[in-house]
Amino acid sequence: MSYPRKIPPTLPLDEVETEVFFTRSGLKADPDAQDLLSLTDGWLERVDEVRTKERSAREALADADAARVVANGRLDRACERFGDELYLAVNKNRSAARWTQFFSVSVSRFVRQALPKQVARVGAWLESKDPIVDKHRPALEPWAKAAAAALKRTTAVATVRGEARIGREELAEGLTRERDGLHDALSVRARERGLPRDWADQFFRKVSRTGVAEEAAEGVGE
Repeated sequence: MSYPRKIPPTLPLDEVETEVFFTRSGLKADPDAQDLLSLTDGWLERVDEVRTKERSAREALADADAARVVANGRLDRACERFGDELYLAVNKNRSAARWTQFFSVSVSRFVRQALPKQVARVGAWLESKDPIVDKHRPALEPWAKAAAAALKRTTAVATVRGEARIGREELAEGLTRERDGLHDALSVRARERGLPRDWADQFFRKVSRTGVAEEAAEGVGE
């Protein structure tokens, strides 16, 4: 027995929605199938739920990225201003102990290092009683904290995105299973009422040969 195409998790949600519309519209149009429309109840709502989750995940990622970029840029500028003043205070001597306790490399290289390392280093600066640190603390401390928070936020987004992927997989699996069930019910109806053998197939969109090959490839190893 043939069955409707499998809905893969990678299928765009607009395509999934089109599949649902096609099936529901066909059921509503055929008097012999109208009473089976209830078997598709909730399908569109489940697509909307996944769409909402994915949009929330994208927004959370954009927010985290923006927070990290802004905090990083502001922290860089605070470090540069601190470094400029310290450089003059040590008479431009980068070998001076007062300089090397803060910078083991040039300021330009310091602000280009990985953000977690920069945040940790600035956190250590803030323990210093150096008067120049105290002068620049109002800029260094809040932006170091903001950068640290942004890094944690970025990590947390991975959980949100993972939940969205799980939702997509559950939608694909559930719709595939329920579409197969609907096809079975339509096939029974066709036999009961003497309808053509391929009558049940008309309620599902046809898949091109390329599409069939792609879906078969996706199923390898499952």
